[in-house]
Parts: sequence; structure tokens; C-alpha cells
Amino acid sequence: MNGKKKDGRQRLHFVPENNVEMPVDKKKTFDQSSNQMFLMNTDTICLVLAGLFTHLVFFYSIFDIYFTSPLVHGMTPHVSPLKPAASRLVLFSADGLRADKFFGLDENGQSRAPYLRNIIHKHGAWGVSHTRVPTESRPGHVALIAGFYEDVSAVAKGWKENPVEFDSVFNQSRYTWSWGSPDILPMFSKGASGDHVFTEMYTSDEEDFAASHASDLDTWVFDKVKAFFEGAKLDRDLYERLQKDKLVFFLHLLGIDTNGHSHKPHSEVYLKNIELVDTGIKEMVKLFDDFYDRDGKTTYIMSSDHGMTNWGSHGAGNPHETLTPIVAWGAGIRGPLESSNQVIYPDTFSQEWKLHDIKRTDVNQADIATLMSSVIGVAYPMNSVGTLPLSYLNSSDFEKAESIFANAQQILEQYQVKMDQKKSTTLSMAFRPFSKLLPSIQRDRIRNIRNLIKSGQYQLAITESQTLIELGLEGLNYYHGYDRFFLGLSIVFGFVGWMIYTLTLVVRDHSGLISVTIKLEKLSQPVWLQDKPIKLVFAIIGVAVTVLLKVQSLPFSNYMYCLIPVVLWMFVALRLTVFQQLFKKLNLAKNIRTIFIAIVPPVLGLEILVMGFFKRELLSVGLVMIAVWPLITAKSIWKDKVTAAGWIVSCLLLSVFPLAPVVGRQINYIYVITSGVFVVVSATYMIFWLKRSHESKKERKFRHQHIFLVNIIQVVVIGLATYNVWTVSSSIARSQGLPFINQLTSYVILVFSMISPFLGGTSVTHRLFTVTLALFPPYLLLSISYEDLFFVTLTAVLYFWIKLEINLNDKKVSSLQIVLPLIRQKSVTVLRLRHFKPFLRFEPASVYCFITKFDPFMMGSLMMLKNVLPFVLVSCVFHAIHVLTSIPTKALFLIVLIMSDFMALNFFFLVRDYGSWLEIGTSISHYVIVMCMIIFLMVLFVLSHALTTVSVLPRIKHSRE
Repeated sequence: MNGKKKDGRQRLHFVPENNVEMPVDKKKTFDQSSNQMFLMNTDTICLVLAGLFTHLVFFYSIFDIYFTSPLVHGMTPHVSPLKPAASRLVLFSADGLRADKFFGLDENGQSRAPYLRNIIHKHGAWGVSHTRVPTESRPGHVALIAGFYEDVSAVAKGWKENPVEFDSVFNQSRYTWSWGSPDILPMFSKGASGDHVFTEMYTSDEEDFAASHASDLDTWVFDKVKAFFEGAKLDRDLYERLQKDKLVFFLHLLGIDTNGHSHKPHSEVYLKNIELVDTGIKEMVKLFDDFYDRDGKTTYIMSSDHGMTNWGSHGAGNPHETLTPIVAWGAGIRGPLESSNQVIYPDTFSQEWKLHDIKRTDVNQADIATLMSSVIGVAYPMNSVGTLPLSYLNSSDFEKAESIFANAQQILEQYQVKMDQKKSTTLSMAFRPFSKLLPSIQRDRIRNIRNLIKSGQYQLAITESQTLIELGLEGLNYYHGYDRFFLGLSIVFGFVGWMIYTLTLVVRDHSGLISVTIKLEKLSQPVWLQDKPIKLVFAIIGVAVTVLLKVQSLPFSNYMYCLIPVVLWMFVALRLTVFQQLFKKLNLAKNIRTIFIAIVPPVLGLEILVMGFFKRELLSVGLVMIAVWPLITAKSIWKDKVTAAGWIVSCLLLSVFPLAPVVGRQINYIYVITSGVFVVVSATYMIFWLKRSHESKKERKFRHQHIFLVNIIQVVVIGLATYNVWTVSSSIARSQGLPFINQLTSYVILVFSMISPFLGGTSVTHRLFTVTLALFPPYLLLSISYEDLFFVTLTAVLYFWIKLEINLNDKKVSSLQIVLPLIRQKSVTVLRLRHFKPFLRFEPASVYCFITKFDPFMMGSLMMLKNVLPFVLVSCVFHAIHVLTSIPTKALFLIVLIMSDFMALNFFFLVRDYGSWLEIGTSISHYVIVMCMIIFLMVLFVLSHALTTVSVLPRIKHSRE
């Protein structure tokens, strides 16, 4: 409906769903709106479910477009025809070992790994292995041993099982024996054909991040290898197997990674663990040499799956995470060479290693798999995308030419299968082959390389083979992303269709500009816009799309990506008359200022938020703007000076947090304990203030005595959570682990916090207060630094937001000018200020009150819960404002969705598959974060209603408060 100010200017504001204006009554209870909500929200529930399904499809699409498995099957294996240099290979994987901590010198100028340092100087080759995002244990070891870079979707399916079958050096070996973690070893043994990969593992319970003896995991491996060879002397069958060729021994050493998480890479514990690994490798080399009578047929390689940040995490693309060491020596590996000092490396810290006089040879992590295959003479892993690092080999030019040519043929096998697969699922007339490597070009290049080798032009043959590998990898990427543009365009059409459709619902049902009679009017519609012709046209389009997809045998997900936009745009077409009537009713000349205020500032705010994902400081700018915005647009708010001042101060305090260091880099439990004490004191004061307030009004004693008791218990639980954090942090600092009583207490507190909101009253004051007290304990238990101060500040902002909305509503100021940007700002700020990227980061310290044993899914779930808790609070406040101001929840919810989708579409366009791996991973994670936020908003739209209206107590009529 239209409203008039006293000065005659027209204003726009929301009206309830039935298009009847309702008087504002501050004294509301959630009970008063609950029945009405469920009665009028049958269509809203359907809309939420449809929106949830649509956005889940959009969310999954990014994995289908960018993160589908690159693997293909059915290739012919290729192996160098030459006699291998080694009969056996020993691979040491020092999990979580950073290149700078390994190669660097201590404060006395001494190496932390003197044995391997001596290898570099006198016996072998060395360099830096460059890993890719995500820098996690599973994808790192897959690249190291199988030669390909596993996608993030596979990591999400688990560390212990194979989401897809893949080939590996272990599978190609005659026999492989491995010792180490139950999280790594099984995925290579279960993926191997036959029964020739043997594992010996410790239990997952021994992987305790809070233990002081994580290096014992490495000692366990070394001891087991010693026992293995002692047993082999008495086991004739095993002894005979060990005398054969094409053998692989894999020692997975997890202690460095575990100590890095617990004590950080700069700690004495982490650095001492490097010394222990170095000593252990020295013992292992002597053990192998003695067992095989120093026959010179053993190759040794030491490397790592990933590094670690200074604050003890990994998963993203920080150089400390992506730069790992590689040292190779033994059979088939060249000795040290003098450095020409002509190569300039991108890292700045390698000068401190004092190794500039010895040639450094960097590799991509996947190249190590080809190196291992080459030295022991097994076929290159059929899924490998690595290029054989020839500079590590101690062989002739002829041998190098043959080896790299076999590597090129192995890459081309994958390329051919990939091309055939894509060709079979594409209409022949529409198929676009990779022009740089057509079949005729491929044949000519192979023939040319063979001729060059035969004529003795080995260096030229090597160059041609390397070029062919580059073209093959480029072709693999081309066919892997063949449908990317088409699928991306479908998703974009889907986003735009959903936003326009949602906007039609807002304009039709909640703007007050379209009357009921107009909404039902059909006679004024043009014939071509009437329902039946529109539905027929889109039905024909849908059938045509389905037939095209069916003919090409495309996966079921493609049907959803292509048909959802068709359905959405059909609904848009059915509602075009809404915009026709809007333009007729809305006088653009008279309402230009109102329209400008309603559209431009929110759009600018959203763009600031989008840029804030790249420049965190911009979030502070946005919060400062939010602080002053209502005071500029509604100067009458200054009549309530306490609310105005509180709003400005709390927003400005919140704006400090984007400028603070990322949570996780520094662990400081003083902040957590201080926040807990402050909340206990403040909440206790509020409880007794509310109690006196109700007693003065002579409210029902039973009801309010019960609520008073619930709140008191909640405060006690907050105090208990604070004490629990203090005792657990102290225990871990003393390297005594997580006491069982503290672990049990944490889970009891978590369960009680989940049910306590339903034990209180449903009046606005009581329920919001109860919900807030319920969210603090789990947030305290999951905090490690200043994030609890953030939560306290956010709570203050939300309190003054409610007061501000009530005052704005009383003063007849349009809530459209403040509520919607504020909701968006608070929701996104809550997410971004946390600075947690659960898709790329692993920070176990946050869950030490609950679990210290390695369990990625439990740890990930708890971290996700921590990110969701602020959303729950914001959603409950959102619903409270609806009750207090009679602004329709559905209208605000729909516009929040439009704004969220606008941000998601921004990030969808910013997703990239080129450039550095940090840039690629970051761009994708931003889209994932915003889509998760949208899905959470939909779920919390329902959850917040339950939290603010459902009570386990009998319904007692409330007085308005």
C-alpha cells in the first residue's frame, strides 16, 4: 500500500501478506504470531522447499563444473623399455614438513637434519616439491604416489576410502610394504589390483593432537620396519619376495604434522621431530643397505604431502603449505652438481638455507610418481599427469629420451580416452576437437620423436616429448572443461530467473502497489501472455532440452542445470503483468529519490561485501556506513539518545574485527575466559533486572519463576563452559591431553544448550534472552582467541538493532531504508568476520574441548557448528523484529534471498580455473561460502521460528511485553 507523510511526500513500506495495514504494537509475544505464521505459510513453506532444492543444485553445480574427477579408465600402460637402475624404492613421507624448516639452519647455523643435509652435499639431488590446493594429506599423497591432483569433492568423501579407483606406483609394483597412518595407507591398498600391497598401521586413537609424544608415531614406524626385516630372516617365503625387483617400501611419518597442529611449526617440539625423522631415516638406510649387502640397487626418496602455516594449519595455498622438500639418492639418481647461480626462485627464504652452491631442482608434486616409476622400471601410473624430472636421473641421453617418450605416450593414452568419451556424448555436428592435437598431428609428432631417437638426436627428442606432454595435458584440461561454458550459462540463467521470480512475489504481495483486483485480473493481459500459451511454449522448450540431453547421454545433473532455468523463467513469464502494473502505478519522476535510496545503497553495500571477501578492510568501511546510515536517513532517532549512541558504538566496535588477525593464527584463551566472565556478570544482572520488572507488573509467578530458574541455570552453564575451557587449555599446555571428565562436560553442555531455548517463555524479551544464553556455551567451548569478543559485540549490535527498528517503526519511517541492508550486512559479516574457511583450512585447536583424536568428520562438524551459531542468533533477531514491528517476515526473507543470490552470482562470475592455485582455490571457496550462507538462511528461516515460538511448557496466556 501507499503511505503519505505529513509533508505530502509519498513513501513505500511493506504491508502484511493480506494487504491490510496493521497497527504497530511493541508489546508482542512470539505466541501471538505463531499460529498466524503456520496458517498463512503453506505457500511460503513450498517456496522455501523449492528454493532450497534450487540452491542445493546451484551449490552442487560448482563441483560438477570445476571439481569433477579428472580420471579416465581403459588406458594401456606404458613403461620405458630400458633396464631399470634400481630393484627397489624406499619412500619416506614426512607428513606436514615445511621446506624452510627442513632446509633451514638453527640459531647456531646447524642443520636440523644433518644426515639428509650430508646426502644433499655428497650423494644425491634436492629441490622443492610444489603442491597444489587443497594442501591436505589425502590429495598430497595421491599426487605423490599416483601422480594426479585429486579434486576437492573426493577429499570431502573421506580420507580413508577411495571415492574413485585410480592407479598408483604401488599398484604397478611387484610388491609394496607400507607402515604408518590408518588414514593414508588403506586408500592405496584397497585401490590396488591383486594382493600385493601390504600395510601395517597403528590405531587412529594414537593420533592425538593434544599428546606430548606425537613423535612416537614416527618411532613406531621405524620400529616396525626393523621388526619386519628381522622377521624376514626367519620367514623364507617373505625373504624370497624381498629378493625380487620392482619393490616399494613406504614409510608414512605423521609425527611432524601432528606436532605442527598442536605446537605450531616454530615450536621446539616440531623442530625436534625433524631431527628424530632425520635420525630414523639414517637408521633405515643402514638397515636396507645391510639387508641387501649394499648391492647398490636401492633408491631413496624423502618428501612430504604438504607443509603448514605458522599458526599450525594447512589446506590452502600459503607458500608454507605448498612448498615441501624433496631429497633423492641411491640407484639411478645423480649426485650433487654445482649451481650455476643463474636460476632465480620465487621464494625469498631459500637464501638462508646456505645451499646456493648446490644445484636445486624443483618439481611439481605429481612428477615424483613418474620419477619413482622410472627408477624401478614399472609402468607410469595410468592416471598420472606428472612429467618425468630428467635432471634427477643418473642416465644417458638415450635412456632419458626413451623414458620421457614413454611418459608422453602415457599422457596421450589419457588424452585419447578423454577425447573419445567427450565425442561420444556430443552431437557430431557440434563437437569441437582440440585443434592443437588432432589425431593426424598426434601421429606425426610420435613418428618424429621415434625418428629422432633412432638418429641419435636425443636432446631434440627429449624436447619434442616434453612439448607433446604439454599439449597432452592442455588437451586433457580442454576436454575436462569442455561443457563448462554451457553449464555455467545454464546456472547463470537459473540465478537470474530465481531473482526475478522472487522479486515478482515481493512486488505483487508485499509492496502495496498491486491491488488484489489487479492481481486477479486476467482480461487486460495480451493473448500471447495468457497462461496456457506460455506454459505450452515452455513445455516445448523443456521437451526439446530433454531430448538433446538424452541423445548425448549426459549425466542426470545436466538435466537439472538446464531444466530448472526453464521452469523459473516460465514462472517469470506468467508474472510479467506484475511489472506492467508496477510501472503504471509507480510514478518514476515523483518517487525517484525513494527508489534510489531503496536500490542503490543496498547494491553498493553488496558490492562492498563482495570486495570485502578479497579486501577484509572494506568490511570495516561497510560497518561504519551501517553505523551512520539510519542516523542520516532518520534524524528523529536521536530522540532516543541511548539507542542511537549504543548503535553507533557497537557498530564501530564490530568494525574493528575485520582488521584483526585471522582467528587461528594466534591462540589466546585469555580472550575466551574474559568473554565468559563478562557474559556471566552481564547475564546475571539482566536476569535480576528482568525478574524485578516482572514482579513489579505482578506477572504470573509460576511462569516467571520457571523462566528465572532456566536463565539462572544457563548462566551457571556459561560459567562451567568458561571453567572447562580454562582447565582443558591448561591440561593441553602441560601436554597432558584432554581429560575425560572435561570431554564429557563439553558434550553435556552442548546437548543442554541445544534444548534450553525450548524451556523458556515465548515472549520476545524472554525467548531472545534465553536463545542468546544458550548459544554462548558451545561458542565458548569452540573458541581459541578473540572470536568470543566478536560474539559479545555482535549481540550488542543486534540488541540495538531491535531498539532501532522499534523506534523507526514508531516514527513512521520506512523500514525498507534500514532493515534489509542491515540484515544482509550482519549475516555476511558474521560469516566473514569469523575468517574460517572450513573447505580449505584445518584447525584442530578449536575443538580440543570435545576431541583431540584425529576424526576429520567430527572435527569438521564442530567447526561448522561454530560458524552456524551466529547465524542462528541473527535469524532469531530477524524473526523478533517481524513480531515487534508487524513487518511481514516473508517479504524480508525474499529480499534477503535476492541480495544473497546477487552476491552468489558475483562470485560465480569470479570463479577461475587459471592462475595460481591459491587464486583458484580462493575464488571457488568464496562461492561455496556464500551458497552455504543462502542454504543456512533458508533452514534458519524455519529454525528461528521454532526457537522463538516453541515451548515445552503448557501454553499460558501472556500479557503483552
